[in-house]
Amino acid sequence: MRHSSFLEVNLGILGENFQKIRTLVPNANILPMVKADAYGNGLVSVSRFLAQECGVTKLGCARLSEALRVFEACPDLVASMLVFSDTEMENETHRQAYLNFNITPVIHQASDLEIFLNDKDFQRVPLVLKVSTGMNRLGLAAEEVEKYAPRLRQRGVDHLMSHLARSPEKLKIGDKSHKQLNEFNEIKKILTDNSVEVRESSLANSGAIEQGFATDLSYIRPGIMLYGPSSTGGDWSGRMISRLVTKVLKTFVVKKGTPVGYGVNVAPRDLFIAVLPIGYGDGIHLSSTGVRVRINGYEGQVFARVNMDMLYVAFDPTIEGKIKASDRVEFWGHDPQDIIDMASVMKTIPYEIMCGISGRIPRVYKVS
Repeated sequence: MRHSSFLEVNLGILGENFQKIRTLVPNANILPMVKADAYGNGLVSVSRFLAQECGVTKLGCARLSEALRVFEACPDLVASMLVFSDTEMENETHRQAYLNFNITPVIHQASDLEIFLNDKDFQRVPLVLKVSTGMNRLGLAAEEVEKYAPRLRQRGVDHLMSHLARSPEKLKIGDKSHKQLNEFNEIKKILTDNSVEVRESSLANSGAIEQGFATDLSYIRPGIMLYGPSSTGGDWSGRMISRLVTKVLKTFVVKKGTPVGYGVNVAPRDLFIAVLPIGYGDGIHLSSTGVRVRINGYEGQVFARVNMDMLYVAFDPTIEGKIKASDRVEFWGHDPQDIIDMASVMKTIPYEIMCGISGRIPRVYKVS
């Protein structure tokens, strides 16, 4: 295990963010999304904490393999895992997992619904149905729901859901989110008009939760906001649950016109360079060039081409001697603005940066 570079994940802050969401929406149940290794923070540790310390009874992941990983590590987990996309229902061997563990497939296509309804063993598995309301990614269309409604009367739908495509945008009447909510309600009415009981429902992801949209349903499904950053750029007060820590490997001064690293990267002026032992092999993408980094209170910028195992941070040469090898570096901290600013320079979104930190970077957990 590496010791000088690590992602410190503060589960105490995760608990604080969870309670802030609970305060925002006190009357809905919370179904946290833990897909993509809990947005890079560690699937097993985050799932265990949410179930044991926050009282969560349902968790959302993207793949059956993620759900199985949780139950292999935590066989006594009291929460159920919902698999939102790659359910593997078409594979007779793999779908046995839904009968052997507390895992529920989110049914989003007719072929999977046929399997679900025709296999008598699935009668004891909750029916979670995802419908398409305009995002046009996954989900049954309204006409498909109407076709299947008579076959759903006896068992009902345990949870009806869809996904909002543009919820981070500022809401206004008649926009995409409102149209999707209207479509969702029309599909729900198709079911109820056909005497199909809909026991639970959800639509609100992080952007909707922040704006109080579609939060009057049974569940809300926070993702990015649970881990710190705002989805909308609004007033969400959550803190980043992680901080990415590394160290200074080496320092040196280069004169104007001196090449640095791979390719043609020439110092535009005299520079003081700090080399950090972290690079694109760790998930720090080449587009990180230009990102601001503070070391010992002095601000520099990632300079030249990011390497697989290291990168360069350039400073004014007047700080020579004030930064030295082995000094600790916080690449981002608990203020979400750190990673938001990084994403802006990299022309990406915080989601990608967080999910991109590779397995070479150990996750270290604390509760405080």
